[in-house]
Amino acid sequence: MKYMYWLLIFIPITLVARFGLQLNDGLVFLFCCFGIVPLAAVLGDSTEQISLYTGPKIGGFLNATMGNVPELLICGFAVQAGMYSLVLASLAGSILGNILLVMGMSIFIGGLKYKFLPFNKNITHNNFTLLGFAAFSIVVPFFFKYSGGGGITEHSLSNFSLALAVIMIVLYLLGLIFSLITHRDIFDDEDEDEDGEKEAPEWSFKKSLSVMIGATVCVAVMSEILVHTVEGAAEQFGLGEAFIGIILIPLLGNVAEHASAIMMAVKGKLNISIEIAVGSSMQIAMFVTPLMVILSALLGNTMEYVYTPMELLGIIISIVIAATVFMDHKVNWLEGAELIAAYIILGGAFLVFGIG
Repeated sequence: MKYMYWLLIFIPITLVARFGLQLNDGLVFLFCCFGIVPLAAVLGDSTEQISLYTGPKIGGFLNATMGNVPELLICGFAVQAGMYSLVLASLAGSILGNILLVMGMSIFIGGLKYKFLPFNKNITHNNFTLLGFAAFSIVVPFFFKYSGGGGITEHSLSNFSLALAVIMIVLYLLGLIFSLITHRDIFDDEDEDEDGEKEAPEWSFKKSLSVMIGATVCVAVMSEILVHTVEGAAEQFGLGEAFIGIILIPLLGNVAEHASAIMMAVKGKLNISIEIAVGSSMQIAMFVTPLMVILSALLGNTMEYVYTPMELLGIIISIVIAATVFMDHKVNWLEGAELIAAYIILGGAFLVFGIG
């Protein structure tokens, strides 16, 4: 991913355009997009180096977590600005992008090298079980809001959203304890352990950690600028908020996950790809989204945990299609192409029809 580093020049360009020259929102938003891409790559490289010290399971979790930092910060600033529809659209898009596009590209490219890509069924089962609960949790408030009659008030829905967010975060933390501590042995990849081939880290642990922290700070600055220019950019470029939130912002934030997941699949290490892509979607659904609800409550105006019909449909379809692909415990390039096609169809629908 080092070839993306030259795009770091767009960080000072963005700052000058925003605070020095005070250019229009469209140009600043465009510069900001180009600046976030290499920062995502830097985060990916630093977490990949750290994973060589911590092992594949924790490494995959860390990669997925840091890969979500751009979305987390962008959504955090959007919550602060009261742009709740953009927040939910971006988070829905992150789930779609990781499950369909990132996982699809990994399976497709890895499948061109290997006839079949086997994986640890316990890893996929754990992630998709939590994703299934996440799907259940977003369906419940949606249907109660739209079919609950006059008894559903904004106040009651906000309170329910906050309680639901707390439950989901608790369950997410319990899932981490299960997979990283109490039942860590069932997620070990015996095939990878037997290979005996361990890649040597290029950076020291201290350097990797310092780069990761520095990149996170830069992402925070760029995210705040992006949020404050997104409405003006949408108007200037004629793009709907749904398309920007569901497709554009997640694509920017998923650069690191894309590259890391694909590289692992090419090496035949699909388990790590799954931890990065599917695990990232699970983390968005079970932790990041509920965290945004709690943040909004702390700011005094609780965000309703209710997606639009199209966002809900996209999330449910993506989880079902991806789960179907993994049912036989091995995947091939055609199944990867199917996931990519599903993402293109959904993305095209949001672009053409411009609705969330």
